[in-house]
Amino acid sequence: MNVQERINELKTKIQRFDYEYYTLARPSVSDYEYDQLMKELEALEAEHPELVTADSPTQRVSGEATKNFPSVKHQFPMLSLSNTYSSADFVGFDSRVKSLLNAHEKYEYICELKIDGVAVSLLYENGLLMRGATRGDGTQGDDITNNIRTIRTVPLKILQSRGFPAKFEVRGEVYMPKDSFAMINEQRAADGEQPFANPRNAAAGTLKLQDAKTVAQRNLDIFCYQFFSQDEQAGNKNHDQNLDFLKSCGFPVNPNWKKCSDIDEVLDYVMHWEQKRAALPYEIDGVVVKINAVEQQKRLGNTAKSPRWAIAYKFKAERAESRIEKITWQVGRTGIVTPVAELTAVQLAGTTVARATLHNPDEIRRKDIREGDYVYIEKGGDIIPKVVEVDSEKRSPQSKPYVIPEKCPACDHPQAHFELL
Repeated sequence: MNVQERINELKTKIQRFDYEYYTLARPSVSDYEYDQLMKELEALEAEHPELVTADSPTQRVSGEATKNFPSVKHQFPMLSLSNTYSSADFVGFDSRVKSLLNAHEKYEYICELKIDGVAVSLLYENGLLMRGATRGDGTQGDDITNNIRTIRTVPLKILQSRGFPAKFEVRGEVYMPKDSFAMINEQRAADGEQPFANPRNAAAGTLKLQDAKTVAQRNLDIFCYQFFSQDEQAGNKNHDQNLDFLKSCGFPVNPNWKKCSDIDEVLDYVMHWEQKRAALPYEIDGVVVKINAVEQQKRLGNTAKSPRWAIAYKFKAERAESRIEKITWQVGRTGIVTPVAELTAVQLAGTTVARATLHNPDEIRRKDIREGDYVYIEKGGDIIPKVVEVDSEKRSPQSKPYVIPEKCPACDHPQAHFELL
């Protein structure tokens, strides 16, 4: 076996092991065995740099900083979904679908979890990842290829090419797992930096970092949910078959989708996951419902902004009531001072909450937040709880407006020294 053949063999093995470990969570080799294969590949490529290709596992992290993110045009528009927060709207969507299809025509739905992340488009040519881009305005987005390549579940080369056209796009949602988000915010707090508000914002900010090495350390992940091609013969007749096909080619597909025969089954699915979402290791903010048959999708068509064959049911923000025991001030390393509500501990979205951000003094004044107030706190898509409303009916007659401190609680300087105070 010559060097080229050995390199190809190593790339194929490592790609398969990456898929088993990162996507299936079922590794078939030990960390030691994997590391030995990777070291051998790195050594061979160092000796023969002319044999290094873009699909090599060694090339996931770029060594050069990304100076800008140029705009690129999507082959197919990335439309936004119509949203609803009520069962009645869902029933109305079903009625419109029924009226637009032929009389007595049967149809079914595919329900998928709506991952709270960043929509991206992945462009492949001859089975190789050529470009990753953000949604942008739906017509064009930012080229973030170097950062997309750091996501270990994104195939640099698809596992098999059977049935795939020479050029195609895969759509997906990049997200930050809850445990990664918690660790990053712990580190930011220790460094005196402002924590990220939620995993979605953290994922979006990470994808626009110039240093791919930092991006790789953030442990972003992705779920893929659709592919597009100009080849009319490409793809399957139904969306559920396409999901299975994407999975067979190495793309990570969320396993919690379900085929539903009518709107009642859809609503049962929605209610189930609205109650169970806190147990997931990633954030979801709703459910996406799509007509299963691709031919029916095409007949239903799109409006200027949204497909008529799909809709998103958005979950209501989770909230709880608690009492503000005291308002304290948190001073960051850069001198930014943030007001914090110290609360009577309460359960919210599966965790015990005893503190909530008040953002800044203007927020306290605008909502007339006072110590001793009973308030509603929310998480919704946010991991960091926030005070959203005061229950004024429970306010004590002796309550007085909160007085913003005139000096920094840490160093006694006038508050004019502080940017956000």
